[in-house]
Amino acid sequence: MAKINAVYGLWRRQFLGGAGALALSGFSGSKLLAQLQPAPATATGADLVVVNGKIHTMDPNNRVVSQALIQNGRFTAVSNNVSAPRNVRRIDLKGKTVIPGLIDGHNHIVLVGNRPGWHTPLEHVFTIPEAIAALKARSADVPRGEFITTVGPVSAMQFMERRLPTLAELDAVDRPVYIQAAQGGTRTNTQGKAWLEAKGVMVAADGAITGPALTAALLALRKELLTPETRKRSALDALKYYAKLGITTHRDGGAFQSDLPSGGVANENTYTMHNPFLALHREGTMPARLRIDFLHQDSPTANPPLPTLSARLKNSFPFFGDEWIKTGGIGEFTGGGIEGLRAIAKAGWRAEDHALSLAMVTNEVKDRETVNAEIPLSGLRWIISHVPEFPMDLANRMNAMGMGVLLGWGPLRTGTNVGPPYRMLMGHPIKKGYHSDGGDITIINPWVNFATIVTGKNLAGQQILGDQTLTRQEMLWLATVANKWFIWEDDLGSIEIGNHADLAVLDRDYFTVSDGDLKSTRSLLTVVGGKIVHNDGVV
Repeated sequence: MAKINAVYGLWRRQFLGGAGALALSGFSGSKLLAQLQPAPATATGADLVVVNGKIHTMDPNNRVVSQALIQNGRFTAVSNNVSAPRNVRRIDLKGKTVIPGLIDGHNHIVLVGNRPGWHTPLEHVFTIPEAIAALKARSADVPRGEFITTVGPVSAMQFMERRLPTLAELDAVDRPVYIQAAQGGTRTNTQGKAWLEAKGVMVAADGAITGPALTAALLALRKELLTPETRKRSALDALKYYAKLGITTHRDGGAFQSDLPSGGVANENTYTMHNPFLALHREGTMPARLRIDFLHQDSPTANPPLPTLSARLKNSFPFFGDEWIKTGGIGEFTGGGIEGLRAIAKAGWRAEDHALSLAMVTNEVKDRETVNAEIPLSGLRWIISHVPEFPMDLANRMNAMGMGVLLGWGPLRTGTNVGPPYRMLMGHPIKKGYHSDGGDITIINPWVNFATIVTGKNLAGQQILGDQTLTRQEMLWLATVANKWFIWEDDLGSIEIGNHADLAVLDRDYFTVSDGDLKSTRSLLTVVGGKIVHNDGVV
């Protein structure tokens, strides 16, 4: 039973305590059986043919064609002269640019999907008035007195004003508002201030929340506002929001484990946080694909050793699921030090850790070389992500073990030549792909991330990459074709016959739009597995 439970995301304490842990968690056998009823895969849409577009296939020849036929959720013809059956729906793209659905190789979409209140990401607006307008538009769907929140997917740096909205500005929204930025502070309005102060949270006169009050505020919101239904609503809203930006596949990097509601922005119950996404899957309403990795932080000195990691490896299946939700490997942290790495390698799982400095990545590569000498890692597709400082010697050593690196994570950074070394790595044979690492400490919006990598500038317009910028074609390749390797799925990431029909029709030509307008790119029409999941007036 533990294996079945694990497969369906009910990562409970049964791993550590068996049936007793199930009883303590409040789950009876009948409830578990109800959770485990077979889930219908999210349906594909009706067959359709798109014509008169600039379709960048990202196939091995980088063809740009005008037409693509989708049948039963897959591309069946891609050319300039597609012959489609009479009964197939026809969409005239009127010359618009089309790209494969974007793959974010590592983010924290599951955290975004478990936020309290009517969660409203604001990564697409770049001035305070635009932010207020977006919040006011959201309020039309929110009952009076209920919180509109933005926790994580926003930064003060993204606004032209280089600050968050004030209490007075947020008062234009006739609902309680709570904004906790990935970087740049936390703000509420008068209605939110009254609610939080009634819970004992200290709020400054200008709506700022700082210090211990910040943890207390998020904890209060989570305790009061999170239910299975509100979590499911936030999960659906999060996936829909990023579908509007062209992301069709998310590989989630996990969260820091917390059994009970926590005031930490990156904390969640890692044994239950996938439940709202699984609920969407059961209902057939997933608007994007989700790939799930499992974060572990066992101490290297724990006794008994690897208390959570060993249970995961024994009771879970990697790469199990269907095209909409599928398990992956261990990461963003592996836990347990070198013994944890050995256990993962012996079990044949993928592993990922992040690196924030040269010293960190050097030690990680050294530990993996130790394990590789005992248990060859080639074929397991192990990953190190972020790698802001990463010389060619380490790239050579990782490549020799069959490993890859995920790159990105930059729009909110400051400094000079802070990496990653994109240009060097584009000329290196090591496997590389794109990730945002967004959702808690930075933002997911791909176009903001792309703009930084292409121009070398952060959201404040400061040069941070030196000579390590990429071309727009290279950038798109990292976020589509290159990420096939990192999710271990060859039938995504390019518009080719036989592949899943994932695409985004853009509101501007990504390849020719000005650098200043690049970050404002949107998808007008997003298709996942042949199903239209976002339509901004195209059809």
